[in-house]
Amino acid sequence: MARSKALFIAQGLVLSVSTLALAQPAPAPAPASDALPPRSGQVPPAPPQPVGPSGRFTPDEKSFNFGKILSSNSVEHIFKFKNTGDSKLIISSATGSCHCTVPTLTKVEYAPGEAGEIKVIFDPKGKAPGMVQQRVTVVSNDPTSPTTALLIEADVEPIITVEPKLIAFNQIAKGESRTVDVTVTGRIDNFAVTDVKFDGSGEAITAEIGKAEPIDVNGQKQYKVPVKVIYPKAKQIDRFSRNMIITTNDSREKEVRIPVLGEVTGDLESKPMRVTMGLVAREAQFSNTATLTSRSGKPFKVTGIRQIRVDGRTDPTLTFDIKPVTRDGRPAAGSESDTYSIAISGTATKEPYRAVIDCEATTNVPGEETVKLGVYLVVR
Repeated sequence: MARSKALFIAQGLVLSVSTLALAQPAPAPAPASDALPPRSGQVPPAPPQPVGPSGRFTPDEKSFNFGKILSSNSVEHIFKFKNTGDSKLIISSATGSCHCTVPTLTKVEYAPGEAGEIKVIFDPKGKAPGMVQQRVTVVSNDPTSPTTALLIEADVEPIITVEPKLIAFNQIAKGESRTVDVTVTGRIDNFAVTDVKFDGSGEAITAEIGKAEPIDVNGQKQYKVPVKVIYPKAKQIDRFSRNMIITTNDSREKEVRIPVLGEVTGDLESKPMRVTMGLVAREAQFSNTATLTSRSGKPFKVTGIRQIRVDGRTDPTLTFDIKPVTRDGRPAAGSESDTYSIAISGTATKEPYRAVIDCEATTNVPGEETVKLGVYLVVR
């Protein structure tokens, strides 16, 4: 009896499982390819189109390194290529990434299997010493690679080297003189610096040219010429930017220009020299503060300050509030002090604006009757 009941229960379980299996939906058929079917609302991808006959631009090499070259010597390289396609190859352009890199083609159409050449001339004159990389971009009707980049590299060595590359006198106090030592190195035998001049206006900067000495530079014999650049006793307060023009006896590079920068300062100092108002909304109020200080600590008087107008430019009108203060910013006793606070304010323009507004403070200090400062304003 118990065995019959157990058999009946087992048969019932089998029947239930079979019924459940029959109730499940049949699995969806697998797609014919590996691609997944498009989602709802998704446009199915277009079927691949057969590729017809076409040209193929296949260069023998895509880069070339000239190695070490002198800055005075143009060099050239020929990139060879072949049309490996089964139709005509048409090259519509071959252009360099710089005017110093000029590619040329003998023709623009090439039959299947035909070879061609692109001659690239690289002129390093004016390039900074060291590794230089330029690109030639070739555009053709090759459907697999319509634009191909050919690279050239070179390690440019200068004909004449000047150290330092920039003469910075930095800040020179009025009445002070300063000297900067410069070295000019050349490659030819009996190399010499024949003259040194300075362009621009201002104090008469002078130079003393020394004798050339032979030196060894990476196994090469070169010649080093010392030059002393002398700024005379400064007579006028000025911020200058000029060039030193060096003339040599090397015909490949007879003239070299080096920037000369500096500032002659007096006893009075504006902090900062350029007052930044930051980013200001149109027609909004703006303000900031500058200080005018005596470096020596001598009391002086600020008699006024004015905004310098520029023809053809509509600048906001600035207002100034000048107060004598102590070095720590507290109000000073009396009408004179060694420090002045200058509060600058105004109203922004109605239109976008970006400029430095020059201002000029007047003082009772002999030789420093005017001190300049700027106000930098950006309106958006």
